[in-house]
Amino acid sequence: MEELKIGDKKGISTKRKIGKTTYEVVVHFNENATETMQDKLTRIMLRELRRKSDEKKDDFD
Repeated sequence: MEELKIGDKKGISTKRKIGKTTYEVVVHFNENATETMQDKLTRIMLRELRRKSDEKKDDFD
């Protein structure tokens, strides 16, 4: 059960039911952003990979 609701230009909300819990996620967009969504996701994934790599290095010390 997913409902996508586009409000004003400031955001989008969606609801998803998982088990007996309903989650509502609201996404807001910065109209002045200089970073694309692809750039942002790439940055987040690279940061996570570096973090995991650093954790593995610590395991060998």
